[in-house]
Amino acid sequence: MNHARRLPLWAVSLIAVIALHIGLYYLALLWKPAVTPVLLEPAAMLIELEPVAPPQPTAPQPIVEPEPEPIPEVVEAPKPKLAIVKPKPQVKPKPQPPKPEVKPQTEPAPRPASQEQAAAPLRAPTQQQTSQGEIDREKALWRAKVHAYLSKRLHYPDRERRFNRPGSQHALLLNFTIDGRGRILASEVKQSTARNSFDRDVQRQLRQIGQVPPPPEKLLTSGRLSVDHPLSFVLTPR
Repeated sequence: MNHARRLPLWAVSLIAVIALHIGLYYLALLWKPAVTPVLLEPAAMLIELEPVAPPQPTAPQPIVEPEPEPIPEVVEAPKPKLAIVKPKPQVKPKPQPPKPEVKPQTEPAPRPASQEQAAAPLRAPTQQQTSQGEIDREKALWRAKVHAYLSKRLHYPDRERRFNRPGSQHALLLNFTIDGRGRILASEVKQSTARNSFDRDVQRQLRQIGQVPPPPEKLLTSGRLSVDHPLSFVLTPR
């Protein structure tokens, strides 16, 4: 195709484009958008009210004063009456009758031997009570001497110090048998809170002492005496 034949095609397309733009412009002028109705709020109404009369002031109430309390009546106490006490007439003592003369008593007749023997058992319990009290006192004094004697000679075992701390305590009930001179014949530990080695050491110390203050003869039975003696040991630091 040559240049002379292309010219009419360009002209035709140019006219078509221009006509299209003109048609669109015309349609745009004719087109009107739909108007949406807008609802408006109703106008405010003005209401006139009648004027209100101001409240009238109330009359002040009268102040009522309290009635005064009635004054109590003073009642006079009755005057005391004086009573005159007449002294009682003194009564004269009556003369006492003379005392009878006391005649010297004659010596009682000697009792027969049978009556004296019957009265003897009545005095026996009193003598026995007195003798038993003396025995108890002598026993208490002797026990105190034994306690003081053993307290100075028995001590906490040296071998047991390493197993206990200072302040630890042990209690033993030691039984030993003595003769009339106080010599220790046998001993045993009845009760103890310590170890067996502790008890054996205390018995060894007692054998070394060998003797305690001699007991009263009244406490001996067949020349011997068995004693339960409590002991207490406290470990003190050296």
